[in-house]
Amino acid sequence: MTAQQLDFLIRFFDNHNLNPQSYDKIAKEKINILYDLLDKIKPIGDDEYKVLYFSVPRGTLEEYVKHYGFDEEDNVNYQDYVEYFNEDYPDEECWYKLASSKYKKYRMLTINSKVVLYADMDMEDNFENHTLQDILELLKDKAKEVLNKLEDGTYNSYINENFSYRNRFGVIKRKDYWNIYPDIKDEFLKEISQDEINYFVENASDKTNKRIKEMTSAKYFECVRLAYEAVGYEIGNLADKELYLKYADGRDEGLTKINEDSSLEFNNWYNDDKKFGGHPYEIIRGHSFARVNLNIGYDEDGYYLSLDGTIILRKSEIAKIFNILHKNNIPIRIYQADLLKTAFNGEDEIGIVPNYVIPIQCGGYFKEFKPTEFVHLEDKMFKYIKWESLDKVELI
Repeated sequence: MTAQQLDFLIRFFDNHNLNPQSYDKIAKEKINILYDLLDKIKPIGDDEYKVLYFSVPRGTLEEYVKHYGFDEEDNVNYQDYVEYFNEDYPDEECWYKLASSKYKKYRMLTINSKVVLYADMDMEDNFENHTLQDILELLKDKAKEVLNKLEDGTYNSYINENFSYRNRFGVIKRKDYWNIYPDIKDEFLKEISQDEINYFVENASDKTNKRIKEMTSAKYFECVRLAYEAVGYEIGNLADKELYLKYADGRDEGLTKINEDSSLEFNNWYNDDKKFGGHPYEIIRGHSFARVNLNIGYDEDGYYLSLDGTIILRKSEIAKIFNILHKNNIPIRIYQADLLKTAFNGEDEIGIVPNYVIPIQCGGYFKEFKPTEFVHLEDKMFKYIKWESLDKVELI
């Protein structure tokens, strides 16, 4: 099986295994044979989680052209296919990471983080799936190769020397990334001045000693207004609460319904355990890695405000909001403030992820490093990268 054939099957099965599936008798026999081999490998996580690395040849240009149905009358000419082939398969051998797990009657296999099998072994299907059987046959052969190398003690050194860096995870310091791509640095810093950065770096902290003794929704909406002014939102003649209603998420859990000037009503609202599922503090709307929350915290000394410092996509807005609230003597802290400080100075690290991974919220792939922004590898980055260690594979 070539990498082109395997990639097609991975894409196909990844869309069909979101829930446990039933498989035919032959497929289940092949699953059991594969897991009998994998049982000889030491698990490295819960649910008998194990990994192994393997490679297959990329296949030919002719195979690639045939797959995409080249026709001389197409708008895409043959030379374009040559370029696409070399971009998609630059190496003669293509590398993959197989991960397996099992729990009671369930079996799961992923290849390069794509689910290719999620089996309920108690269920059986009459439909014979030959393409799945082909993958299982390939994985059985690769598992045998791995076991042979493990037995003679050469496997891990072989993988460390040969496993493709295009399939590895690593980090590059932001300063080095900026040196390679100065336009990206300009884009990163274009919405904030150096004076604003300096003030933020000097004052931002994950703690604040100040408190608001008596909190009301009016005081909160006033802080929200300052935030909108700082980031340049159109203010007009709108009152503070109207601005919140215009720009915030909208799921306010009743915050806009209470008496704005009553600290008692605010306290009751704040401590109401029935609040659930809303986003009353989401003052700038966005998805989970782009929204800005101006949270309200409380301890025995009173109330304070808190921003999230992990949202790199909103770093300029977060810094400006912090600065204006801090300058107005409002108790404000930033969760993990040092992440943004080091990002502005170029001292943090950007994660490098394989092309098969979408470079968004990839922190779970990293064990040794803690990047919060991610990009794909390009050759000019290579000498600056620190690589994550590959999982060590051992026999039981």
